[in-house]
Amino acid sequence: MKVIFWDFDGTLVYSNPLWSNSVFNALKSVCCNTTVTFNEIRALMASGFTWHTPNENYSEITNEKWWQHMNTYFYNCYISLAVPHSIAKQATVRIREFIKRKENYALYSDAVSTLQELKSKGIKNVVLSNNYPDLCDVLKELGIYDLFDDFVISALEGFDKPRKEIFEAARKLYPNANEYYMVGDSVNADIIGGSQAGFKTILVHKGFNEQADYCFEDLQAITDLF
Repeated sequence: MKVIFWDFDGTLVYSNPLWSNSVFNALKSVCCNTTVTFNEIRALMASGFTWHTPNENYSEITNEKWWQHMNTYFYNCYISLAVPHSIAKQATVRIREFIKRKENYALYSDAVSTLQELKSKGIKNVVLSNNYPDLCDVLKELGIYDLFDDFVISALEGFDKPRKEIFEAARKLYPNANEYYMVGDSVNADIIGGSQAGFKTILVHKGFNEQADYCFEDLQAITDLF
């Protein structure tokens, strides 16, 4: 049995800048005349997330606690930009709604066909993503949830790629598999992390990198490996 672990954002979908847009639009939804700019929000989204500091152990901050942790950060971002406290509170609680909107995500044109073909060949497709706890809701909205056999999401595991713990959790789902592959667009999180875990690695959409076992510009090319 072969198992392919898939990163989500930047690999199966493109959505940049996802968090910046969601945090900015949540603010605008409760204060349409805000003087805060998108670029000010975007600068703050370059840090603060658990995957920005993957060396940390977040096992005590999972599921709803992950959102509580992040909402504190988002609220403080708004306050740092002189957003009034009442507006900051209202905007913060709306970010979750905005981040889950289907229209934020565009599937790569060959994502569905690739997943379908691999599934037809008996390959196990598993999401392995540094992401928020509700990711499966978005997968359902995008119509690709049923193309996966399981899901390993950092905000539910308490560890982010490239931490070995999240890869170990992924491996434990299929302890009898004879080959594990990690597909992603991040050299650090997916390629280095996957390689250190003993997975074969496939870098996509990013050109050539010698640290990856395979490099493909499109997803469909992966099917030729099996």
